[in-house]
Amino acid sequence: MRGQDEAVLFWDGVSVFYGACRAVDNVSLTVRAGEVVALTGPNGSGKSTLLRVAAGVCQLDAGRVWIHGRERKSDPRAYARQVGWSPQQSGLYEELTVEENLRLFGRLQGLYGSRLHQNVQRILDQFGLGPRRRQRVGTLSGGWKQRVNVAAALVHSPPVVLLDEPTSGLDGESRDRLLVDISRLREQGCSIVLATHQTEEVAAVADRVVQMHNGRLLEPCTDGFSASASRQRVMLWGQLRCHPPRFVLRLVRQRIPDDVNLELIGKRLRLCADSPETLGHALAELLREGVAFESYRMVAHRVTR
Repeated sequence: MRGQDEAVLFWDGVSVFYGACRAVDNVSLTVRAGEVVALTGPNGSGKSTLLRVAAGVCQLDAGRVWIHGRERKSDPRAYARQVGWSPQQSGLYEELTVEENLRLFGRLQGLYGSRLHQNVQRILDQFGLGPRRRQRVGTLSGGWKQRVNVAAALVHSPPVVLLDEPTSGLDGESRDRLLVDISRLREQGCSIVLATHQTEEVAAVADRVVQMHNGRLLEPCTDGFSASASRQRVMLWGQLRCHPPRFVLRLVRQRIPDDVNLELIGKRLRLCADSPETLGHALAELLREGVAFESYRMVAHRVTR
């Protein structure tokens, strides 16, 4: 696996215009190997456009984009093989089965023969799609359809994955299942950028939250509103050694203050509290019940009231 500090995806001074409207305004952003970055902000802030530029499906008016040092406009075909793109509006063919869709998207990325077969089988197993491989996509529920949408972006094993509003419209169970899939991709070394306006949902799997407003990146810990309309909370992201039993989490939730949020997605745990002291108390309760961490880190995060 590549070093965690290596820059994999880089937007350099990117701007995109729609007529007189500047959808993306001189944005520079770096994503490292094995990192999950969440782009947040209101509708129209430029999140999806920035992803579409990196996916190669939107022309840029200024700036450049690289993946692994390969510039998009200098070698577009080789560049496209480095990225997996899952748009908000599914590009799946509903009259085809799950497996037929995966094979089609694999061939579009230059896969044939045994390699195509092996990659499709791996993705079917990885996303739990084996029992539905011969089911027409048009008959799937919204949650399963979205899993196939993400799986189709990964059939060619790209190092960079771009997800536009991946949890939009999903029920709680489907959302959690998809976030577990994203967490597993990160553990496999993929660099993932996802656009969302549901910050709290993706915080458990994101290593970094980047906020956009009017086509620009905001400074860290800001949200485009005045300080009087926001408050700062403290968050802890942790990687667990194993998934704790449900009764342990219920017991811990009974002991921690009401202002502490505890979320678990796969083996990725998130705590959010109003103060470091309250967060420390919650962490102590987890350790007291034998919850073992591989690693964890704390950050400050400003949220709106």
